[in-house]
Amino acid sequence: MNIVIAGGGDVGVKIAQKLIYEGYNITLIEKDEKLIRMLKNKLDAMIIHGDATEVGTLIKADIQSAGLFIIVTNSDSDNRVGCTLARKCGRSDLSIATKLDDYSQFFLKGKVAPGDFGVNTVVTPSELTIKKIVELIQNPDIFEIANYAGNIAQMVGVKVRKEFLYSSMPIFEMAQKDDMMTRIRLVAIQREGNIIIPRGDSEIYPNDKLYFVGRTEVVKEIVKKYFSINLKLNNVIIVGGSKRAVRLARVLVKLKKTVVIIEENRSRCEEISSHLENVMVINGLATDRFLLEELKVENSCIVSMTSDDEYNILSAFMTKKYGASKTICMIKSTSIVNVINNLAPIDTVFSPHALTVGEILKRTRKDDLFSVSPFTEIDAETVGIDINEKLPILNTPIKNISMPDKTIIGIIIRGKEVIIPTGEDEIKLGDRIIIFLLSDAIYEVEKMFSKRHGGRL
Repeated sequence: MNIVIAGGGDVGVKIAQKLIYEGYNITLIEKDEKLIRMLKNKLDAMIIHGDATEVGTLIKADIQSAGLFIIVTNSDSDNRVGCTLARKCGRSDLSIATKLDDYSQFFLKGKVAPGDFGVNTVVTPSELTIKKIVELIQNPDIFEIANYAGNIAQMVGVKVRKEFLYSSMPIFEMAQKDDMMTRIRLVAIQREGNIIIPRGDSEIYPNDKLYFVGRTEVVKEIVKKYFSINLKLNNVIIVGGSKRAVRLARVLVKLKKTVVIIEENRSRCEEISSHLENVMVINGLATDRFLLEELKVENSCIVSMTSDDEYNILSAFMTKKYGASKTICMIKSTSIVNVINNLAPIDTVFSPHALTVGEILKRTRKDDLFSVSPFTEIDAETVGIDINEKLPILNTPIKNISMPDKTIIGIIIRGKEVIIPTGEDEIKLGDRIIIFLLSDAIYEVEKMFSKRHGGRL
């Protein structure tokens, strides 16, 4: 399939790289001439210098034959106009994904419909960000969560603390000592920035980050028993007074949280104070020790979400030093997320760009992939696959199936049964399976579970 992407920034490049690897033909439109030179050296794609809001540029990109148009520029108005023109220039069934932050509220209120601009799918970074932060605050023991098949199964990410009962013990021995551990599947270990696909003899150490999957109630029980930090995050301090922060504050107030916003710009403080009820707005810096002492940040959750990555990191460090219970750090640059997430004072780090890329990539997956859940801290994801075709790999013990490198079958969902697979288990027609994989393995996984490619053993 041919895909046209408009916008050569961080999000556009990440999407292009992943889709190129998966075998799509990519045409990328960018109007910044300096950026064009970098893109030509970085991407194996057709790079067009031009404006996606101009018909001539879209025709030059062969929009008429594109199966998908993705526009992710920094301008909402450009995204809106680009979608409208692409639909006019292209086929009537052209699928479009876009980013429209400022217009999402109108869409939600029904004043303006996405279809009015030729938009099939709206991906809104602000909404993804707020949803992610709220999820983390409501689940303080974990830093990652994904639900599958109507919440029958769940995957979580947890951090191993020094008091963990089974530290330095092989996984197979851990399972022998505790039957509960046989009811989940450990699919990945993150250690000092590296991702380990575990085997039976793999060991777990303090400060490791674990990803495991199983029946939802079992997962919750294990988190509570071994990884709970007994926190109730009722107090939330938001660093930065952006529109996104204001929206988050409103959501948290509805959830009965006590909310404080720290903003360094006095006029912005006055503005947001007039629009927020039951929220304390403080003019100052979250790196000011006198302010932190006065504010008493102990037992609070700190959400650093300004547009300045460096300030977000420093504010997380400082507030942790003064007793913050949990620090959540937003980072725009996806290239440094893997470095930051290994710093002890930062409990959770995420990138709105990564969330946006993951959400858009879901729209390009095949129909039999019922779920795609990208992770925020690592370049990996889970895919849920409906086994609705007769493939050679069916009714064969998993130990005899040659799975692609960097992948592991997490669970098999058979009706309402959640199976933690062993080498003797088989995949059957009608099953739903959850696979954990590093992102560069998605093409091989799609080939394996596609009848078109033969479903190789």
